[in-house]
Amino acid sequence: MTGPDRGDPHAGASAVERERAARLVRAAVADGRLTLVEGDRRLALIEAASYGHEVRSLTQDVEASPPPDEHRTWAATGAEPPTSSFSLLRATVRRGQWAPGPEHSVVAFMGGAELDLRHARLDPRGTTIRVVAIMGGVVIIVGPDVEVRCDGRGAMGGFADLSGPPLTPPPFGAPPLHVTGAAIWGGVEIRRRDREAIPPV
Repeated sequence: MTGPDRGDPHAGASAVERERAARLVRAAVADGRLTLVEGDRRLALIEAASYGHEVRSLTQDVEASPPPDEHRTWAATGAEPPTSSFSLLRATVRRGQWAPGPEHSVVAFMGGAELDLRHARLDPRGTTIRVVAIMGGVVIIVGPDVEVRCDGRGAMGGFADLSGPPLTPPPFGAPPLHVTGAAIWGGVEIRRRDREAIPPV
């Protein structure tokens, strides 16, 4: 089995190409070469691209500049790298034991996304969820002992923290979960549920 033909403009985009491109974009956002808005835009385009050359065109400028040391922060702290989710005319669900990293960007465009954080490995330095919902909906589920700070905004839509205060004291020294972003003709909700309610995966 051979990999994609980089010389064929009609070669389909592979999962490996998408993940490599997403890593380059997230690294460029982390060290200031791209703004957060531009990074979110490119991540969405990478996910939606059909061909390999489309994916590569979105990282040509950040590849031309010296990349940051990918291990300088994450290896020192044992934390995960930033991650992302994208929903376009479909439902995207993240649940079970997964690691959103210090930042998780989620874009829902005419689709829905559910981020279940009850069994997620939250970053020890703190986790920020950045949400953009455009004519779509995003639901974020937290466990009983997670403190939530929400400063998202709704524009012709709703951005609501329905989680309330923690039902049990958060672990000592645990940073709050920060949720931010915007809902445009869409909706974002943060809800709290007991961990035992999660179905097996």
